[in-house]
Amino acid sequence: MLMLCWFYCIPFAKFLYFALSPILLVFSLFVLKRGVRTGRLGLRQWAFMLMFFSVFKLCIFDIRLGGQYLFCDLGVTLPMMGCSAKGVRIAEFFCLVLLLVSSLVIFHFYRLYLPVRKPNPKTPEEVNLRLWANISMMSVMAMVVWTMAPWVGYLTIGRLPEIFKVVQWQHFAIVNLLLLLFGFWKSESCSWEKNVKVSARSRHTIKTWTPRDTLWLNVFLYLITLALSYVAHDVLTGHMPKG
Repeated sequence: MLMLCWFYCIPFAKFLYFALSPILLVFSLFVLKRGVRTGRLGLRQWAFMLMFFSVFKLCIFDIRLGGQYLFCDLGVTLPMMGCSAKGVRIAEFFCLVLLLVSSLVIFHFYRLYLPVRKPNPKTPEEVNLRLWANISMMSVMAMVVWTMAPWVGYLTIGRLPEIFKVVQWQHFAIVNLLLLLFGFWKSESCSWEKNVKVSARSRHTIKTWTPRDTLWLNVFLYLITLALSYVAHDVLTGHMPKG
């Protein structure tokens, strides 16, 4: 158990550390859209604070550590770069320039969206939310089938079919992630707050099952399939720890 935890938990913790910046950036965009839709100034301010924090972490820590791993540990060489004091100074300079430019862009959009007024919320039918939820569901089901199919190949022909080496599970994972994010982005255009006085535009809030519920079900299935795909890849390709 400790060996498996070391084998999976340590790389996953490293992945979360470097993935925290893009995750916060995407989350801040959703917070910003929620703040625009509901007309809440506090949400919009928090969104831009999260944006700046994610960009700061990316430019000051992530790029530097990633560059050290790329140029020093892996030995990748580029002109004027490398595992040397000069390469480190060049990387730090570009990180500071990137941080400055990103901060100016964030400040520009902060002034642009700060006085925004509350727009009229849309219905799920107007944004085709059911369509995108169903597309996401079919894509997740395809990922489930693609995860189970290599085991069938091993049981029938005794080896991993070549097609699974060309179209790997990571491709399905990226496509499904983009579809889920796009579906929830569409969902944020709709108002889901239940109103005592139900109108024609808020009738979807009293339904037992909505397209947004389908999206959350897809997230649950996606996370389970993602974990199983990662473990299955190690088992079928012989990357499991020994001993």
